[in-house]
Amino acid sequence: MSDKKPRPLIRITKHADPLAKAALYRLRHDTLLIVSKLNSNRNTSNEDMKRQMVFVQSQLCKAAIADASVPTATKKALMEFQAATMAENIQDRRGSLRRRPEQKGAA
Repeated sequence: MSDKKPRPLIRITKHADPLAKAALYRLRHDTLLIVSKLNSNRNTSNEDMKRQMVFVQSQLCKAAIADASVPTATKKALMEFQAATMAENIQDRRGSLRRRPEQKGAA
């Protein structure tokens, strides 16, 4: 009998994270990871978490801009993503004032 092991029917390849090199994915992933660790075992409101995410994401973008090893195209994509995130946040804040029940009765 042969000492060879039978080949598996399905080849399983182990990758740490297939999107780890995608800058926008990595930015969002790292932001979520930092904010979740910051708020572990705490009861934090959604608004507070959102503010924390915007702050952490902006700090990560600043760090990427200052890093000379980050390509210019990646820096541009990160800044465009940050600008879009900030615009969405501002629009949401303006709209959220109209969605609050106590504000509806005051109009």
